[in-house]
Amino acid sequence: MFDVESEKKRWRDSTGAKMVALCGLVLLLLIPLGMVGSLISERQQRQNQAGEEVANLWGRAQILSGPVLTIPYKIHTKDSKGQDQVTVYRARFLPETLHIQGQVNPERRHRGIFEAVVYRSDLRWTGAFRPSFAEWNVADQDVLWNEAWMAVGVPDLRGIRTGLKLDWGGRTLAFEPGGAEDGLWDSGLRAKAPVARDAQGAVSFAFSLGLSGSQRLQFLPLGKQTTVALKSPWPSPSFGGSFLPETSRVTPKGFEATWNVSWFGRSYPQQWRMEEAEKLASKNALEGSAFGVDLFLPVDAYQKTERSIKYGVLFLLLTFLTFFLYEVFSGLSLHPMQYLLVGSALCLFYLLLLSISEHAPFGVSYLVASAATVLLIGGYSAAVLRGRLRALLMTLVLGVLYAYLYVLLQLEDYALLLGAAGLFAILALVMYLTRRIDWSGPRRGKSLSPSQLVTPR
Repeated sequence: MFDVESEKKRWRDSTGAKMVALCGLVLLLLIPLGMVGSLISERQQRQNQAGEEVANLWGRAQILSGPVLTIPYKIHTKDSKGQDQVTVYRARFLPETLHIQGQVNPERRHRGIFEAVVYRSDLRWTGAFRPSFAEWNVADQDVLWNEAWMAVGVPDLRGIRTGLKLDWGGRTLAFEPGGAEDGLWDSGLRAKAPVARDAQGAVSFAFSLGLSGSQRLQFLPLGKQTTVALKSPWPSPSFGGSFLPETSRVTPKGFEATWNVSWFGRSYPQQWRMEEAEKLASKNALEGSAFGVDLFLPVDAYQKTERSIKYGVLFLLLTFLTFFLYEVFSGLSLHPMQYLLVGSALCLFYLLLLSISEHAPFGVSYLVASAATVLLIGGYSAAVLRGRLRALLMTLVLGVLYAYLYVLLQLEDYALLLGAAGLFAILALVMYLTRRIDWSGPRRGKSLSPSQLVTPR
């Protein structure tokens, strides 16, 4: 006769029931893992806020625009009464050639325990304009050559360190803060740049710009041919934007990079009239062509800790599985509370790693946190597994796992390959060790021999 109570007791004492209970514990421990993950995100956000605070005081990321030459001109029309009317319009011209050469000197600044990268740059701008109204059929006498001006866009004018002088065709002129330039940028510099009526060929210009900013330095390729050459002692640049450097050299001592950009690589022309700006050269089109460099902070402690916590479930499963195999092959019986305490120690590792890494290099922090966790679980294992040799083996397993995780965190290109290969090897080992276990069989006390826990051949 079928005995329900006996079947229930048999299921409670079965190996499969223990596995279900352990899976429940793993799901329960996802809660503290998620809380640590939220804490990592919060600390990252605070670091970003600290970087913004430093940038607000030092100078924001700079996307330098220009120079652009603006020349007013007159258009003659007649009103309804047949009387002559004169309206002044403006035309904008981009340089035929634009060369920017400079040095970017980075600095690390701290806001409390958080770090941000700022820089001082010294840039030399040279080039030439060749303005012409021929394609618009504007008479030379209607062009207000003497009222022309040249403008340069600088997002954060607080970063300008020195007074600026413009060498304009051999004349020395002064830059002034020009505010917003319609349709181009919201803040910048402006200098009067009269063009001689009899010198409608190339007009050369040159100026130096000492500028402070934070993290990013970018330029717009406004020249028909734009060349930008930068040097810096920063060893971790991130080249980005619409164009990559034609040549670059990155070493532990810094980087050198050169961009050569032709006007064929952008979507706007060399000259346009103001009424055509939105169609031919919108602000979005200009900003979309920016290129340059980010002074990139190498993968910091928060990013590495965030990557490590993604392996948290794997560590819980493998550690619980190791204890469970001890139960199966040695006849020990461990209480779920003991598994829960071990799992809590594994979760606490990530909190230790996060807190220590805010004050010490990540490698040292990882060594301290992992050593503390391994020793804690190893010492606890000596008591619950009733044997130093078993505890030593448990300690060795955890040590290998943490060493394996550290290697994965250091790798970039081969992290996925090594991770997949390692997981395959672990699964194969587990399948081999458990190939003869009767998962529905009863679990007994310490007197149970391994031969009783496997199915006969």
